[in-house]
Amino acid sequence: MCNRLTLVLTIVLIGSAASAQTKRTSGQATSSPLSQASDLTGVWMRDAPPSTTQHYESLQYWVYEFNVEEPHMTAWAEAEYKAAKPANGPHPVLLSETNDPVYRSCVPPGVPRIFLQPTPLQIVQIPGEVLMLFEYDSLRRQIFTDGRVHDTALGPSWMGDSIGHWEGNTLVVDTVNFNDKTWLDRVGHPHSDALHLTERIRRINHDHLSVDIVIEDPKAYAKPWTAHLEYQLQPAWTLAERFCEDDAAFLEVEKKETMPGK
Repeated sequence: MCNRLTLVLTIVLIGSAASAQTKRTSGQATSSPLSQASDLTGVWMRDAPPSTTQHYESLQYWVYEFNVEEPHMTAWAEAEYKAAKPANGPHPVLLSETNDPVYRSCVPPGVPRIFLQPTPLQIVQIPGEVLMLFEYDSLRRQIFTDGRVHDTALGPSWMGDSIGHWEGNTLVVDTVNFNDKTWLDRVGHPHSDALHLTERIRRINHDHLSVDIVIEDPKAYAKPWTAHLEYQLQPAWTLAERFCEDDAAFLEVEKKETMPGK
């Protein structure tokens, strides 16, 4: 009788353990899916949509800023924008004259501007986290997908505090807690410490990635404005070492090549 009872209890315990393991595995798959469509892993380079490569005005929009139309700025933001002296865009100044914080002080570009730097990024997925590794300045961005809430204990930062969740095959990223020391783009649109970004990142197909961004900052803009970026997979690439200090000569060449009539 004792042996039978022991056998029954053993079977029940084994079954319970297997059920619990199944639930844990199922829960992990739900919070961080690893299907081909939701696997964002790879080295990606920004890809110009065909409609934006026909003439200089559209090309500089793709390279230097997010939208052709100007967002509706507050008085503070408009004054900051007019005071900006970018080294890029349709009316660049010499590097010696720019007040761009990236090139003047070699500070991080921040988000979302980091997406406009002409360098690739690598996405790495691990349980509970998506990592973005940027070639530019070897910057990293952590997007936590383990269900935590925003952590602002360390104070405002260059890259902000990012948490994400999955909606089907789309990674939805919510980022807050920025400092106000960067530009939104490479032509001087400012932002305040109230900046709030929402990104929807998905793999369109094996070779293409789509990033949709909603930019909200009530101190700088009257209403949210949006951006759409596309990336192409570069399976043979690895990230090189590249830093702000190395960019002076490159920027001079880049500026000459993108000037009208060149």
